[in-house]
Amino acid sequence: MFPSSLPTVLSKESLALRARWARKRFKSFSREMQPPPAKADPAVNVLYGAAQPILGARILLKDPELLREGLVPAVWLAAFCAVCALVSPADGPIWAGRFKTFYRTFAVLAPVPSIVFAKHYARMAALVRWKLGFGACGPREYPLFTSLRRAIQQAIVIAIGLLPLAAIWHFIPFFGKIISQVVVGAWTVHWVVVDAFDDARVLLPGETVKSAEATDQRARSPWFVRMFLRAADHIPVRPVAGALRKFARFCDRLSLPWRGEFALMEGHPTISTGFAFMTATLLAVPVMNLLFRPIILVASSHLLGHLEAEDPASQHPDATMPQRMFPAR
Repeated sequence: MFPSSLPTVLSKESLALRARWARKRFKSFSREMQPPPAKADPAVNVLYGAAQPILGARILLKDPELLREGLVPAVWLAAFCAVCALVSPADGPIWAGRFKTFYRTFAVLAPVPSIVFAKHYARMAALVRWKLGFGACGPREYPLFTSLRRAIQQAIVIAIGLLPLAAIWHFIPFFGKIISQVVVGAWTVHWVVVDAFDDARVLLPGETVKSAEATDQRARSPWFVRMFLRAADHIPVRPVAGALRKFARFCDRLSLPWRGEFALMEGHPTISTGFAFMTATLLAVPVMNLLFRPIILVASSHLLGHLEAEDPASQHPDATMPQRMFPAR
């Protein structure tokens, strides 16, 4: 038998028990579809969040239909990269040159499927929710131009969102470069999770894309916008404070489409931390490139299905049917 929470006294025996306890909980979370543990300590929630991508991979690989739908964008991208490799191989031995061209092209075009196949991923998210037993729902689809505009907005926010902090750590001796690398890495993974939650959004009966967007935009501004605004209130130099406020409001306008995702992450920080950690781990595995996005989509669909069910009145106020609390299978 294992305790429901971590032992509080540190010793060699308690550390071993902690490790066994963590393995047991992680194994359970990564093998069974289940809601977040109620009133759990932070360590349990981190384990639950970290287990979601593993659970997503299991669900995806066991379901032929989901696997086929998940591979469609990757196969088209791989086919295009293969044509580029055949037509214009890199310098060196012919097959080595083609191999190099293939992966260079694949790396450069990796963000493209999220734009070109945005509707495909939206329909897949609805299919996942239905297959996992969360009830009837529809895809939150956007026209290609809207998907492109959102991608550009997101790219701009990711690129400039940390500029005020960069101005600070630039003057920190010795550790400034290390701090910048860590913060930029965490910032990038943070947005990967935001994007994953955005992909997993669906429409419940009675909702429209417009009403769902209005609900998301009623959420408060993202944490970094509020942080800059608070910092501006404590800066005595008025021109600097005014410039920081304008910058914060500009970032707020750009990040408006993802307010709902930020609110979910801030409402469940430990679960989101675990999810982000495992997402970063999967990103570091080269062979996961083809399946990374569908795995994260399935994982975030399962997670959001439960998180949204905890507060359906605020997450889906225009829905005409109650959301099911637990998967049917």
